[in-house]
Amino acid sequence: MYKKVTEYIQQKVSIPADQLEQAFSHSTLRYYKKGEYLLRSGEYCNYIGFINSGLIMNTFLGENGKEVVCNFFFEKDFFTYLESIKDNIPSHKNFIALDDCEVLLLKKSDLPGIFALHPGFENLFNQLILEKLQGMILYEQQKRTSTIEERYLYIMENHPELLDQAPLKYIAGYLGVEPPSLSRLRKRLVKGRSASGSSVRKTGN
Repeated sequence: MYKKVTEYIQQKVSIPADQLEQAFSHSTLRYYKKGEYLLRSGEYCNYIGFINSGLIMNTFLGENGKEVVCNFFFEKDFFTYLESIKDNIPSHKNFIALDDCEVLLLKKSDLPGIFALHPGFENLFNQLILEKLQGMILYEQQKRTSTIEERYLYIMENHPELLDQAPLKYIAGYLGVEPPSLSRLRKRLVKGRSASGSSVRKTGN
C-alpha cells in the first residue's frame, strides 16, 4: 500500500523508515470508480492525495459555461487544490476519476503533527507546492506559445499513458481543440511518422 509513495518520497528527501511509517499511519486508503468525483467545484479540499493507481482529471467551468479540462494527475502523483490547503478557499475545479483509482489521502489537519516528526516532511510539502505551481505556469506558457501539434507531441513524450487511458474528447479539451480536429492532427502525424519509420500512439476512446 505504501511502496509507491515511499519510493516517491525517498527520491525527494531523506526520512527514516520509522518516521515514514508514523506519517503513513495518518493516511486513509480510498477507492474511486471511473467517473466518480473526488472533489466538486465549490467544495473545500481538506486533504493531500497520492495516486497509487488510476488517472484523475481536473476541470472547471469556462466563461462560456462549457467544462474546460485543465490538468491530469497520474499514477505516483500527489494532488490537491492548493488554494484550499494554503488559504482555505473553496475549489473552483472538479477532480474526476478517469479510471478506477486507488489513492492515499492525508488530512490537512494532520500536517502540523507530521511536520513535527521530521523536517524532511515540510521540505517535501514545499517541494510539492513549488512543482504544482511550476506545472500551472508551464501549462499557461504552452497555451500561449506552443502550437496544438507541439503540445500533443509533448504529451506523447512525457505522458504517453494519457493517450491510452483518457478519451479523445478530454485530451482535445485539454489542448483546446474539438475532437475532430485532434483526430485529423493525429492522422497527419501518423502519416508523417509512418513515412519516417516511426509511429504515433492511438488515443483512448
